[in-house]
Amino acid sequence: MKKRKARLIIISRDTLLEALQSEEAQGLFRDMAALSRRGHRILLTAPEPDRWVPTRKTVDGALDSQRDLTEKARTEGADIEGIYYVPRSLLTQDRNREGALKDILARYAMKPDQATLISSSQPFLRAASRLDIDAIEVKGDDTRSLKKVLASLG
Repeated sequence: MKKRKARLIIISRDTLLEALQSEEAQGLFRDMAALSRRGHRILLTAPEPDRWVPTRKTVDGALDSQRDLTEKARTEGADIEGIYYVPRSLLTQDRNREGALKDILARYAMKPDQATLISSSQPFLRAASRLDIDAIEVKGDDTRSLKKVLASLG
């Protein structure tokens, strides 16, 4: 049996959160755990909040949801390395998706052909395709498709 090379699996956080709302979501984190055990690295992405809330004596909502998500994943054995917040471009105020993907690849020392983006965001998927990153569209509420995609990456 040929062993697959470890990949960087980039999943849009919102796609994952929507999938987790389904009754079919049971086992989704276990599917992610299987990928982690095979050496794949899992990173979530999310839009950078328009305004970061100071965290002194209060919990930033974005950070709170990140902690809850990663704790649930860890309970099932999945290792989510973190959430990369995609910033806005200083010039256009659009999300700088292509720049974010380039930065992620550099941080993880991965080549585009070693990465997969799973998202429901068409602009994000197009940015990944322009960079030769494997881009897979999964509608957030289609939990069954997300599970199939994760199984195929194993």
